[in-house]
Amino acid sequence: MFPLHGLPLLDSAFPTGAFAHSFGLETAVREGRVTSGRELANWFKVSVQSGTAWMEGVAAFFAHRWVVSGAVARHEDIEDLDRRLTVSRLSRESREGSVKIGRRYLRLAAELYPDSGVGLYRSWIDQGRCFGQAAVAHGWLWAGMGGDGESAAGGYLYISVMTGVQAALRLSVVGQTEAQKVIRDLLPEVEAATARIARDPPAIGRMGSAGLLQEVAAMRHETLYSRLFMS
Repeated sequence: MFPLHGLPLLDSAFPTGAFAHSFGLETAVREGRVTSGRELANWFKVSVQSGTAWMEGVAAFFAHRWVVSGAVARHEDIEDLDRRLTVSRLSRESREGSVKIGRRYLRLAAELYPDSGVGLYRSWIDQGRCFGQAAVAHGWLWAGMGGDGESAAGGYLYISVMTGVQAALRLSVVGQTEAQKVIRDLLPEVEAATARIARDPPAIGRMGSAGLLQEVAAMRHETLYSRLFMS
């Protein structure tokens, strides 16, 4: 089920702070690796296939499942998921960026949707039991809104692509029309990954990312002469 009141979460304008991070894309643009709509689509296609889907997408799916079954009873699983998401990021900038976005997401969710139960996750962060990850917060909040696990995962992948393309617009890699073409071409990748996660979700211990080029680009970001983004 897809809750209509959950649509604001899928808007790139939803102020989680993700707009301030490019997660390596700015480096790729400055170094000439991504210079066109086609190269941008390939960048995100690889990102979805080798990283985002099998880390954050899976995390949103399982966070949703465990919240539905009882977050308190599954607290150890949720805490383990949170830690895996955090330490899986190789670069400091992307690791810190993911936590900043996650905590901002939770502050917004607690204020806008106080009945969703995300305040419990925030309390675990305050206690030092969790770092705070947007994918976990998204799956949790989606469950509170009555959505299903498949749409929780798919929604998270969709907004990841949307915010990435918005970053590309700010970097002047593409214009508005070309950006829409990139999104159009990436939607089948998002749909396929989402269907696979729902049909055959991997064990948590098999979550992983092979997006090494993106991680290296994130590591090199701090050496750029000038930067628009934090990561």
